[in-house]
Amino acid sequence: MKRIYTLLVCLVISGLTFAQPSATGNRPDAAQIKLSNGQKIVIESNTEIQASLTMGMELNSSSATVNSLQVKNSTANNYTISSTLTKMKVNMNMMGQSNTYNSDNKEGNSEEMAKVLDEKMNKQVDVLIDSKTGIATTEKKKDKKADDADNADPTAGLMKMFVDNSDEAVVASAFEIIPKGKSVGDSWADSTTEKDSKTVRTYTLRSLTGNEAVIQSVVVSTGTTKLNFQEMEFEVKSETKSNGEIVMDISTGLVKKRTNSADISGSIQMMGQDMPISAKATTTSIYK
Repeated sequence: MKRIYTLLVCLVISGLTFAQPSATGNRPDAAQIKLSNGQKIVIESNTEIQASLTMGMELNSSSATVNSLQVKNSTANNYTISSTLTKMKVNMNMMGQSNTYNSDNKEGNSEEMAKVLDEKMNKQVDVLIDSKTGIATTEKKKDKKADDADNADPTAGLMKMFVDNSDEAVVASAFEIIPKGKSVGDSWADSTTEKDSKTVRTYTLRSLTGNEAVIQSVVVSTGTTKLNFQEMEFEVKSETKSNGEIVMDISTGLVKKRTNSADISGSIQMMGQDMPISAKATTTSIYK
């Protein structure tokens, strides 16, 4: 049970942090993303997590990822962008137990983490992004074999709870759109609701120098999810409040840098018992 709980918490905590979408919502009368076919964007992200768990347990985690984006084609209103996770390093430590993953050097990787993460590396996914709203989508295909594989591997189902839309979130994070007519000090908001989760984002234009804008973002996400993990049923409840800063080019909609600080609270219910989770996470992403 201890081993199961350790792995479950590691994945849940990392998932809660990585899953916070920064996608632009539907904003009428806004500017437009401007890209060229073949254009490439590299995203380098670093995340640090300090978490307090049940019975005084502490978890520390650091991760670094590199994603490669490339514009494959375009229409009047959309761009098709390929997204590939090319590098990932993760280090987690809880109760003296270390779990590590390094896509460049797999010899010392944690077996449990490798099962989940190996298949995500260097896998190109095409994402369609709306140039006027910044909303990113992928084509969902029903695959019976994939479903069977998920049932055989419970960690796959656990990860899907948090990162099923990760390709969309990664691509959407590279862009931001400021509604037309906004001046320094003005604010606007958008929200998304999916199943039992809801995210509300509020933005404020802090400064504008030439084509470079600095935006403050405040995001509140809440959700409840039930899942089966190693023949046991769990319920995960979470609330994440985050504050961030976005530096972007208003002439193209391209983001240059994102920084974010998040406070996470919630619980994992196992065998009728609620086990609390609280964490602080900081993330910095550079777009080149």
